[in-house]
Amino acid sequence: MKLATFFAVILLAAGALGIGAQQFENESEYYPKSFQIHRIYTLSKGYRIDYVTQNYKIGTFWAPIEWFRGAGSTGEIAYGEGRAYPYVTLFFKEGRVEHFRLYLVENPAHESWGLLSPGEDYSDQFPAADSKPELTLF
Repeated sequence: MKLATFFAVILLAAGALGIGAQQFENESEYYPKSFQIHRIYTLSKGYRIDYVTQNYKIGTFWAPIEWFRGAGSTGEIAYGEGRAYPYVTLFFKEGRVEHFRLYLVENPAHESWGLLSPGEDYSDQFPAADSKPELTLF
């Protein structure tokens, strides 16, 4: 009887270790982090995104329109409604932003959409199309 109980405990322990190993095998290489968007500005060359950092300051990054084109692009836009909108989810890989997804309110009259001075040239603000976003999180 003691021998049967011993083998049952060994089998249960081996099964538990197997389940734990599977969880590590399926772990993603990406680390997502979401931030509330304070304001988003649309321009012909892309977007300016003002987001709220972890210490409640406003950070800004510029996203060229090329980041949103094609499969496997750096940026993606998903429209929706609700109290959580608008926000951005950044996907980090090895400590750097690999890609991101903007969750926006589609209505341009929503308070999250802003206007920049139409007479100014913002071309020099946009990073190269083959680069990745660099953000200040704190």
